Amino acid sequence: MLKPSLDPRQLSVGQALPERGHTFTEVDLMAYGAATWDWHRMHFDKDHAKSMQLPGVVIDGQVFGAVFARESMQWAGPKAFIQSMSLKMKSMAFAGDHLVVKGTIDAIDHLDDVCIFRINQQLWCGDRLVAQASSNVRINLN
Repeated sequence: MLKPSLDPRQLSVGQALPERGHTFTEVDLMAYGAATWDWHRMHFDKDHAKSMQLPGVVIDGQVFGAVFARESMQWAGPKAFIQSMSLKMKSMAFAGDHLVVKGTIDAIDHLDDVCIFRINQQLWCGDRLVAQASSNVRINLN
């Protein structure tokens, strides 16, 4: 059963979104690379990544955007749509790193039959910022 969409009347600017953690394995990253046709060896070949002086397989930056989008949609519910997203990568992350998504509501615009939220999200690995995103999420009220 689908979770209901948020009731915009119960949300406020500054409110925190739920925090969620993710740990991607080398197998996850291989599957993601296959799905997106990204075959750069540093995303799936541990020996190749180590030959590049990296500690392990690199998480593709596209994954960060996918994590932000998934968390936004799980938070907002099935009547929500991401209208836009800007993504900034701040540091690298590797297979096995535990990443935590945090976010807040920065603005709310109530229109006739929709509500648009601007949310800011960050992806953390411990105390290191990995990526950040700003998204406009629209919820249809009808």
